[in-house]
This record gives sequence, structure tokens and C-alpha cells, in this order.
Amino acid sequence: MKHVLAVTIVFGCLFQASALAEAARELSWEHLVPPATPIDDPTQGLTYEQGVKLGLIASVRAKRKLGIIDDTHEEAEWGVELEDKLRKQGLDVEALLQRYIRMQVEIRRQNSKVVEALDGELVRMPGYVLPLEFDGTAIEEFLLVPYVGACIHVPAPPRNQMVFVRLNQSYALGDQFEAVWITGRMKTAGVKKSLQVIDGRIDVSAGYVMDGIRVEPYRE
Repeated sequence: MKHVLAVTIVFGCLFQASALAEAARELSWEHLVPPATPIDDPTQGLTYEQGVKLGLIASVRAKRKLGIIDDTHEEAEWGVELEDKLRKQGLDVEALLQRYIRMQVEIRRQNSKVVEALDGELVRMPGYVLPLEFDGTAIEEFLLVPYVGACIHVPAPPRNQMVFVRLNQSYALGDQFEAVWITGRMKTAGVKKSLQVIDGRIDVSAGYVMDGIRVEPYRE
């Protein structure tokens, strides 16, 4: 049994050394986003205030459609008032809302796309460690995110701005708010994970998976 364990450790070390001998491509978070295609933006040509109202109306209508609020709810009544104000300004609210919904759908579609050319590449990139669990300091799996507080206090980053990292050995996490460099083999394989947050758990989706070989404190 000891002999088998020793062989396994040696093999793992040789694999890590071989991988690191290959030059890792240094990435920024922009490299994870495919070129965007133009999106029809219905707020162009509107004033800032009109654009904000259009977004609020879309949000209220979505809540009504999902059954979160009904037509008698004060928020629904407020939405109708906003619609009336825009109509009095000569705007075709229904046409603008349809374009707004299509814009949001297209934004989500583009945010879910990944750069397929990165599949299989050995890469090195910076980011912040977001543990999937908060028990103890030694971690083997986590999300790499582009900024502090991602998923915890603000909406989750787009799918192509999160990397699920699996380390080949545990990493002792110090300050969660300090950036690190991760070196590993990138895969364009989406995963969904359950994340512990302050008020419960949320499901998040990462567009990339990295088999991590090395974690280092961030240095420019």
C-alpha cells in the first residue's frame, strides 16, 4: 500500500513538473469573453430618465408575469403610472418594451458564450478565490472571480466571467480579499455549483473549469 502511494505521489509530481515546463499563456478576464455582436438598444434616443423608467416598467411587468405581484399591488400601480408618463411624452411603450426584452435576452446569451479556443490550454490568470464552502481554510475547489464580493453582496458575474477551479492539492486560504494567480489547464466546460452566501445558498454557473496546478499571491 505504501509503495502504491509513493508511486502515485511521484507520478503526480512528475505530471505537475511537466505541465509547468510548458509555457502558460497569461490571461486577463477580457480574454474569456468572445467578441460581442451589436445589440439593438431601445434606450438609445431616449433621455436618461426615460431609459430608467423603461427598465423599471420591464421589471414590474416581469414580476407580474411571474406572479410575484398582482395588478393590485402598489408596485404594479406604480408601473402603470410610469407607462402613462412615457405615453404622454409621445413614446410607444409597448414597442420599446418588446425591444428591451429582446435586448436583455441577447445580453444573457452573449454573457453565456465562452472562447472555445481556450479549451485545453495551460493558462495563468489573476482573480479572487470564492470558496464554495466556508468550513476551515484548506480548500481544493473554488470559484475564481474577477472582483471582490462577486456573488456575495452583488449579482453574480456573467457565466464567462467565472472559473471553477479544482486544485491537485489543498490550498490554505488566507485573506479572501487578496488576489491570487492561478496556473492550470483550462476547459470550456460549464458547471453549476451551489454557493453558501450570507442569507442562504444560491446556484451559480461558471463557463470555464480549470484544473489548478499552482496558486500564488498576486504580484504584478
